[in-house]
Amino acid sequence: MAKEVQFRLTEDDPNITADATFGTGWRATWKFRCPQHMSIVLKPGQRFSAKLYDSADAEYVAPDALVKVEVRDPSEQQAIIVYGPDNYKRSSDFQDIKKRRGLRITREIKIWPRDWLVVMTKDDTGMDAASIANSYYELVTQKVIEG
Repeated sequence: MAKEVQFRLTEDDPNITADATFGTGWRATWKFRCPQHMSIVLKPGQRFSAKLYDSADAEYVAPDALVKVEVRDPSEQQAIIVYGPDNYKRSSDFQDIKKRRGLRITREIKIWPRDWLVVMTKDDTGMDAASIANSYYELVTQKVIEG
């Protein structure tokens, strides 16, 4: 029997891989691969926040810093944007639940085992391993556990 419970997805999840290479433009900063025997249900109104820092531990403030969240199939050939692209600063509040950004979906979206949930960032000055290590995010959603 399947059971649906609250799930807090962050950069510390063991199913996350982080892009530690230097780069400018859009990058798949954090990639979550949904494990076997579990799925995730994204619902309208669920909240997302991210804090992005550079390698000197200074928060990004440039207006060109953007963030978006995609759901991808196992082959990563098809993607659905569930949040953004949005200016990073609008996504950065963790304290006030009213200021956290809601997913931009109008219906439930299920992430199946082996699908990807990808937090993408863009900053024209570039991000590297140190800046990603200083940064974090949170998506509060639901997971379905089989069995």
